[in-house]
Amino acid sequence: MKVIVTGGEGFIGKALTAALSKRGAEVIIIDRTKGVEAKDFFDTVPNLNEADCVYHLAAQTSVFNTDHAQIMRDNIETFMAVCDACKRANVKLVYASSSTANSPNITSLYGISKRFDEEYARCYNPHATGVRLHNVYGPDPRQGTLLWHLLHDKPVRLVNGGRNLRHFTFISDAVEGLIYAYGSADKILNVANPEETSVYDFTLEVEKYKPLEIVIDRHKRDFDRNEQTVDESISTVPLQYVSVAEGIRRCLEHETEK
Repeated sequence: MKVIVTGGEGFIGKALTAALSKRGAEVIIIDRTKGVEAKDFFDTVPNLNEADCVYHLAAQTSVFNTDHAQIMRDNIETFMAVCDACKRANVKLVYASSSTANSPNITSLYGISKRFDEEYARCYNPHATGVRLHNVYGPDPRQGTLLWHLLHDKPVRLVNGGRNLRHFTFISDAVEGLIYAYGSADKILNVANPEETSVYDFTLEVEKYKPLEIVIDRHKRDFDRNEQTVDESISTVPLQYVSVAEGIRRCLEHETEK
């Protein structure tokens, strides 16, 4: 099996690439850190039909990103190029969508861009499958995420009093969900730990393994949302989802082993 992964050097991309390689797949990584832009590659690549699947993960990933031109370029224009190329070559496209594509969760251009991608694929590449990933975390977290701040900040500042509710989903479940999507006929799938956890309770789980200096900040950030809901009208990939307690244990044990 031959697979192309855009954003293959990112947090989720590295984990997915490792899992696919372990299963015996030949994986081609497209990532700007390797000097290859996904849009340029898919605008010009002549032999895409030799691939079995394209996993499109490359994107801007924050609701707090205010660089609208960058989001438009990376999340919309690049997606259109990838989606169209897969359609022309009749290659299965699996792409990373987001919990923020669910209408009640949209607060910024990031969420709008992810919803646009879903609608564009629905219209122009109906065999593609988007995977709405919900607050993915794991060992060696991406900078700027909650777990990264908990591991690096002194003190740790919890905005909105730590009351925000999320479906924190462990990286291994995200990877299994993406792999599952290759064989799915669904246009959109959820990958979401059904366990709803507040940021404060997530922090307390980390504190079991690492002393933290916690500052409660009642201020609510712009573009934030108290509760990130799961669209129950969309199927959720059937997995034995890793609990937050177990996921944090794996993450912090990994930290101590480094």
